[in-house]
Formats: sequence, C-alpha cells, structure tokens
Amino acid sequence: HPDQRGTGMKKFSKYIFIILFGGSLYFILVTVLVSLERNAEGSSIKNFTDAIWYSLVTISTVGYGDYTPVSTGGRIIGVVFILFAIAALGLIIGEMTNFFQRLSEKRRLGMLGTSFENHTIILGWDSFSENVAIQLLNADKKVAIMTDEKNDVDLIYQEFSSKDVFVCFSDLKNYKSMELVNLKKAKTVFLNNGTDSDKLISILNIKKLCPTVGYVVILDDFNLRETFINAGVTYVLSKNEIASRLVASYIFEPAVAEFTKDLITSTNNENEYDIQQYIVHRNNPYAEREYGYIFSELKEKFNVIVIGIQKNNEKGARLIKFPDDSEIVEAGDYLIVVANGST
Repeated sequence: HPDQRGTGMKKFSKYIFIILFGGSLYFILVTVLVSLERNAEGSSIKNFTDAIWYSLVTISTVGYGDYTPVSTGGRIIGVVFILFAIAALGLIIGEMTNFFQRLSEKRRLGMLGTSFENHTIILGWDSFSENVAIQLLNADKKVAIMTDEKNDVDLIYQEFSSKDVFVCFSDLKNYKSMELVNLKKAKTVFLNNGTDSDKLISILNIKKLCPTVGYVVILDDFNLRETFINAGVTYVLSKNEIASRLVASYIFEPAVAEFTKDLITSTNNENEYDIQQYIVHRNNPYAEREYGYIFSELKEKFNVIVIGIQKNNEKGARLIKFPDDSEIVEAGDYLIVVANGST
C-alpha cells in the first residue's frame, strides 16, 4: 500500500539520520577525549584505541575501570558517554516495546493471517452474521470473520473463543486481504456485506481469487437469484422467503414448525435433533450397500434415520430424498440423517 510504503521510508530515513548523527558525534567526542587525555598526568587513555575501548565499556555499562579520564574535560566527555548510554538504552527499549505492541495489535486485528482449513468465511458482521456463526460453532465448524469495523474485533473475541474463531479487520473491498482468512483452504464463504449490489461485486472479485470454494448469499431481492447463480454462487437464499415459510408453518402447523426449527439448528444436546450429512468413505461398511439395508441398520443400532442421499460426480451434486430401498450408496456419497446431539 502506498501509504504504508511512505511511512516505512520515513522511519528508515529517521534511523539513517540517528545513525549518522550519533556516529559523527561519537567520533568527535573520542577525538576530543584523546586530545585532552593524551598528555594529562596519570591518564591511562593515550590513543584512539584506548579511547574507543573506554567509550565502549562505558556506553555498554560494563565499566571495567581499566581506563579512566583524569582531566576535567575528559570526565565531562565521560559523563556525556554515560548519558549517551542511558539514551541509547531507552531508545532500544522503547523501539522494542513499540515493536511488540505493533505485533500484538497486528495479531489482534488479524493482520498475521490464520491457518484455519476447511472453515467458513463470513464477510461482513452484524447480528445476522453473529447468529450464523453461533450455529456453525455449535456444529464444531471453525469460522473466519472479516469486518470493516475495528470495534467488532474485541466484541467478537469476548463472545467466541479464538481457538475456533479468527477475526480480520479489513476494508471489505480489499479482496487481496482474503488471503489473511486463508481463502484457498476454506470450504465456504458466506457473503453478508451490505446491499445485493455489494455482494454481487464481491462475489465476482473473490471468485477470481478462488473459484473452487463454495459461496452462500442471502439476498434482499430474491429476483436477483439467477444473476447470482450465473455469477458462481453455490447457494442463494432469501431472509424473507425463509422467515415467511416458517411463520406460515407456525400458523397452520405449529408442531411441524417447532420440529423444523429444531432440525435446522445445530445441536449437541441429546434432547434436541438435527439434520446432518456424513460422507461415506471407501472403507466404510455401508459403501456399496443398498439404502434399505443402511436405513434399517442405523435405525436399529443408533436410532438414526437416513432421509436422503447426495450423489456427487463431475457434473455436480444430486440430492435423492427418501430413495428406493434398492438404491446403492457409493463411496463419496453423503448420507443425510436425522439424529440427536449425543448420537
């Protein structure tokens, strides 16, 4: 960034000036010290080597005492060396303190990046993003949050553990900073940054950086759904659509609505239920088995109900709801199940 480069050059120039000024002053003092002490009676400083050795042990606060000035002027220079040592030590301690403070601030604001992998990135922070983060964390998912409000950083860390949440303070239009939230190793990006137009611009720019990650967007105007799908968004949702369906369900089938809310909410409580998906690996005992057999096994052994299969291939994902008993579950498929938190 140009401003950062300008600040860096100013600091570099300041250090060069300090070094040149300090070096020149030191050379003058050593020269004057030799001229004052060379012919002084009882002096142990007779040449530049003696003067340099004396100045170094004095500035370093070692003070062996093997060389000492005896003239009034030499002693005054000795006092200058002592003051110089105190000032240099103060400067070094101050710079080290500033360095660690800057490092701590950079870490707090997420400027050093994260090593999270297979995590969810939330772009933009508000109460809605907070509720989404809570559900993701309840499901044992790691979350990286990007916000353009510095005050959000401390508030987020007060509520969530830094073990599972990483926060980065950045301009949300600075797409290069997506590297700080480890975009290429993420699983999903949830865009919640302003208007629908802001989200569309963001998705077009972020997709250039990493087209393989899944993208989820909540729209205010659901008529833009096709536009976002064509832009590469994996899932496009509408707050109003989801809320209106749930409200209507509460009106005419409240028990179903209550159960639906439970199923779409992450839980680890044995008294609550959740719909989850589990991948079937090649060495899984249910790989290449019929859906009917798997359904009976999981229900009998674990009280888990398999309600669907997601088939994955090069053309994309295909969800089969309540398949025929003869449907074969292959390695790489996902089983969609209903289970309680402890199961």
